[in-house]
Amino acid sequence: MIVEAALVLIDTEGLEAVTMPHVAQRLGVGTMSLYRHVSDKRDLVDAVAERVMGQIEVPDGAADDWERRVVGYLRALRSAATAHPALGRILADHGLTVGPVFAQLETVHGVLIRAGFAPGDAVRAFYSLFTYVFGSVIWELPRVHQQPEEAYVSSWNKAIDALDPSDYPHLHALRPDLPSAASDDQFEYGLGLLVESLRTRGDQLT
Repeated sequence: MIVEAALVLIDTEGLEAVTMPHVAQRLGVGTMSLYRHVSDKRDLVDAVAERVMGQIEVPDGAADDWERRVVGYLRALRSAATAHPALGRILADHGLTVGPVFAQLETVHGVLIRAGFAPGDAVRAFYSLFTYVFGSVIWELPRVHQQPEEAYVSSWNKAIDALDPSDYPHLHALRPDLPSAASDDQFEYGLGLLVESLRTRGDQLT
């Protein structure tokens, strides 16, 4: 109940809103009663991250099917990070030290190695994909997840309207496409390029 209350606070009011008194108030209990279950705010935030990460699964499939299993895991991670906007910050600030993450890392690196990636390449390939996911999420969140998508389109139109077409002809011509910079299509486009690059690199090494 404590973890769930903290998660709701994080999702609705932001990470800074999580204080022991605030969580206790939501639960209708005394602040000191929380300390029987969590040692401090950091411990509670780690428990929240563990709850969220524990709901993410590496898809089933062949032991070496990295394009289905590893990439599928990263898509699921992106979904969790957009549903819970503070997740990326928690993982970045606190490190990947919550329980479920180790099991997930063990699985995805094993899949990459079975697929033929050398150990060092498996690590670099995974973190190239992993950091792309969180970079995309950080870009998308304020543009199309924390405000209506129409507001993002409107902001582009307003900005371009203020530009002289003779000085910025390309931006005016690209006006219909620019809002797609924060979209599922953009994410999948970039992810596809990374996967294709890793696939080609793997083919060259075999």
